[in-house]
Amino acid sequence: MLKRLFLSLAVLAIGANLSFADEGHDHAKGAAHEEGAKHGGVVAHSGHHHLELVAKGGTIELYITAEDGDAEDLSTAKASATVLAEGKTEMVALAPAGGNTLKGTGNFNAGKGTTVVVSLTLPGHEPEQARFKID
Repeated sequence: MLKRLFLSLAVLAIGANLSFADEGHDHAKGAAHEEGAKHGGVVAHSGHHHLELVAKGGTIELYITAEDGDAEDLSTAKASATVLAEGKTEMVALAPAGGNTLKGTGNFNAGKGTTVVVSLTLPGHEPEQARFKID
């Protein structure tokens, strides 16, 4: 009986912790949580940002928005991408390309099965990293 009570309390405690796992990820003023890709890419969440990667041929575009859906100022952003495509690995520097976009090109052919790992540093934020798999 005591064992069941302890087990029940443990399960309840774990469930309570899981319900607060996303507590720090709120949206200002009730903004909607937009999960979808607005530019036809692959979406990931990193730190306090929503990232969308569009990779075609030898070009990578990374769209970055804050948690509240607002575009981030990327004029002083530092970012790079490690592209694993067709059995080859290539490092690509990503530079501000206007608005909330970073862009880079390289000697790779992004397509199905390509993996891209992005490292991103924005002023006032901790460095972030996100992994994308193109299906």
